[in-house]
Parts: sequence; structure tokens; C-alpha cells
Amino acid sequence: MKLKLTITLTLLLNIFVFAQKKSVAITSFETISSNVSLKYVKAIEDKVKEAFYATNRFDIVDRTNLRKLKAEKELQKSEDFIDGKTVQQSSLEGAEQIVTGSISQVDIVKNTIDNSDSYDCKISFSLQVIDIATGQVLASELIRPKQSFIGGLGSTLVGGDNTPEKAFFNSLKGTQKAIDKFVGKHFPVTTLIIEITEASSNKAKSILINTGNLNGAKNKQEFTVFELINKKVGGKTLIRKKELGQIKITKVEGDEISEAKVVKGGEAIFTKFNSGAKIECHSKN
Repeated sequence: MKLKLTITLTLLLNIFVFAQKKSVAITSFETISSNVSLKYVKAIEDKVKEAFYATNRFDIVDRTNLRKLKAEKELQKSEDFIDGKTVQQSSLEGAEQIVTGSISQVDIVKNTIDNSDSYDCKISFSLQVIDIATGQVLASELIRPKQSFIGGLGSTLVGGDNTPEKAFFNSLKGTQKAIDKFVGKHFPVTTLIIEITEASSNKAKSILINTGNLNGAKNKQEFTVFELINKKVGGKTLIRKKELGQIKITKVEGDEISEAKVVKGGEAIFTKFNSGAKIECHSKN
């Protein structure tokens, strides 16, 4: 009885932890070229922040929030995070990772045809994810607008707008899918199985998972189910993730609970869950 109670309490504690929003610090973006207007730099920063806010899964610690909590002098000390100097500073805000960007291109071209002017814009910038505790770069990707067939194989989205600003924002809009994909790939929802609600022939058919409205859960959202296995190597304990199967949300039932059907690996999920193995579900989208 005591063992069962302990397991239940541990599961509930883990569920509470997984339900919390993840804190992410987003720093000011840098530019390789001094010709890039600050208003365009700010617009790109805001576009990235909006992608994180839209998931409803993050507490964003940005420069504005940091300034309220620290003097500018202290903030300047914490910004050189590549060599790990942010560990003590930024950790106070609860952020585990930093997202930063480097803008390599904002080129606005004027075209004149039959005495009529139009503007096209090409944008490219990189996004990086940095672990605060170690200073390690966890991910780095180049973001560009979706390509268009209008301007040929090497061109980016062609705006053809009548002002430089419209051309810029049209091109920036084309980066939305790439930014969303970056967020989904490098900041997946990690959640737990609460219970198996339907099973047949020792195969899980339907389960409850600990994610809901608070984590931006939605119908048809897909997850990969992993068993976490501890491996001791050279005096260190490493965690191996072994894939058990795939699940898909069928109904969001509240802030922290959703129902999901088992798409693949029902037998493995059933067996491992009932044996008390450590299992996590990681979102794919």
C-alpha cells in the first residue's frame, strides 16, 4: 500500500512539473551589416517572440523584463553568454535556455517599370538556442522566407510592393513557417502518460497524457513515446531514449489533460507503462 501511494505521489509530482510553462530568455538580435534599420531588427525579434507566445507554452524573459529586475550594468555583464557568463545572472530568472538571432540580410531592391516603382526584399537570419548552464550551442538554423517560383530558383519570396516597408513585412511574413518549425523542433512539448484508458489484447489503444490548453495542445497533435533508460558509462549516468510508439491527440479535455489514440507501438506502451518504466512523450509538431 505504501509503495503504491509513493508511486502515485511521484507520478503526480512529475505531472505537476511537466505541466509548468518553460521559461526561455530571448536576447536582442545582432546584425552583420550596419545598414539594417533598427526597426527591421526589432520586427524580426518580435516575429520570433510571437512564435513562442503563440504556442502558449513559454514564459518569455526578454530584455524588457530583465531591465525591470536588474540594473543595466548588471544586464551588460550577463549578455556575453557564449562563454557561460550568463549562468548566475540569467538563471535567477528561471530561464533554462537562451534564444538569440543574427541578421545576415535585409536587402530591399527598387524596381522601376514603365515609370512605376515597386520594391522586393530578401531576408535571412540565423537563430541559435544556447544552454544557460553550460553555454553550449544546442541548435543553430538559417531562416529564410519560403521560396517563390516567380523570381527563379535562387530568389526568395517576391513582394513587388509599392513601399520598402511593405516589401520587408511581406518577406518577413514568409518566414513564419520556418520559425514555427524551429520552435517545434527544438522546444518540443515533453509530457507524461497519466493512464491507459483503453486496451485490447495487451495493447494500449487510448491514453490520457499530461498536456492541455496550458501547453497549447491541439487536436491531431502528434507525439513520439520514449522509454528513458539509464546507462552508466565511465562513471557517468547517461539517458538513452528508446522509441516505443506514436500517439495523436483526439481531444483536449482541459488545461493539463488530453486524450490521445495510440497510432503505433500499442503493445510496447502497454507493457512498459504497467511495469513502471520511465516514459516520456515528445511532441512532433
